[in-house]
Amino acid sequence: MEPRRKIPAGPMAPSSVKAARKSFAVTHTYVKSIAPQKEIITVHTGTPHVETKSAHAEQNQVYQGDVNVLSIIDTTKDIMCCKYTEDVNDIAAGFTDGTIRLFDCNTGKCTHTLVDDECRAYPGPVTAIKHRPVSKAHPITNMLLSSYVNGCIKCWKYKYEQCLYTIREKRQTLGLCYHPHYTKFITYGDDAKLNMYDEEAQTQERAFYSSQKKNLLDGHTSRIFACAFNPKSHHELISGGWDNTVMCWDDRQPYATRYFSGIHMCGEGLDFNKPGKQILTCSWQDKDSIQLWDYGSCKLIETITPDINQSKLYCGKFVPRTGLIVCGGSDSNMLRVVDINMKITECSIRNNPGGIYAFDFGTIRRKPRKVPETYKRISEIEHTPRVAFVTGKRLETVDFG
Repeated sequence: MEPRRKIPAGPMAPSSVKAARKSFAVTHTYVKSIAPQKEIITVHTGTPHVETKSAHAEQNQVYQGDVNVLSIIDTTKDIMCCKYTEDVNDIAAGFTDGTIRLFDCNTGKCTHTLVDDECRAYPGPVTAIKHRPVSKAHPITNMLLSSYVNGCIKCWKYKYEQCLYTIREKRQTLGLCYHPHYTKFITYGDDAKLNMYDEEAQTQERAFYSSQKKNLLDGHTSRIFACAFNPKSHHELISGGWDNTVMCWDDRQPYATRYFSGIHMCGEGLDFNKPGKQILTCSWQDKDSIQLWDYGSCKLIETITPDINQSKLYCGKFVPRTGLIVCGGSDSNMLRVVDINMKITECSIRNNPGGIYAFDFGTIRRKPRKVPETYKRISEIEHTPRVAFVTGKRLETVDFG
């Protein structure tokens, strides 16, 4: 059955016409050194060590709450995704021309450009940039993994601007997700399938897809835009996309084990809380865009309406060790921090130059203020890490509190 979507979805990056000519393969390539091009228009940075609010460079943006602008980098091309490096010293941004640029978090200067001959010959927008979760078992490797709409997945040794290997899929690859415990990752795309790879062997282990049995929904039927692993399980994951369903998978089972519906995903708007018992969905729809679900029963816990500003959401995540979430989307082009217990917007940035397609958490820059033991803290906003987000041709970094 040909995958189809039933309702219109949000804007997405144009595909490469030549992507269908590629087949799955792994190659080892190297990047030639290239003279940097003048594609950065302006760089505005606040001083990271000063605890005062920096001037807002964009007059059209509306800031609500305690928002501190750390840097604004304007470029000449649209940015689709971003990711901090493992040491959180640089932020990588993926552009629509297939180029990845790394910017120094303190100065805003472009430190590395990741592009090879294949990216130039078959340009396809970068759809995701990830690195393996940092832990004692997994030391820092200075590598980034990126996916492209033309079907490529490339592993970069970014300090040397070197592509270590390339995996090619015969589809539009719309994103990827690392396993929290193993050296494995998932890619997903427009063929309604999820592919699991062994990173060390650079081989595909298995695929997740529908059985296509009549009157049985056990897999996706359209494009997949989001995937998240259960942090408390070695085998369980969820995914969502254009078919308005979130599928629950177990890599020991052939097809999806269960699902819940009514969620239209157009970006990385799926996340587990730390205990792995609740799911956050941030969906691209007019109503019920922020919802919490019970993972075990797939039942809706609650729908959160934090304020009167409606926004169709592309992305959203739980803020670690707090009762907050960060989410971003289109319409108001708004990034906001939401308290899910009090159901209010703590901070927001509206009227950005474009939709908030992606963001990433950095470090917590501010030290929590000392308060009397008798005082009960209401807001957890100071525990929110700095956030780097992409909006149109801009890469902006802020923190809160």
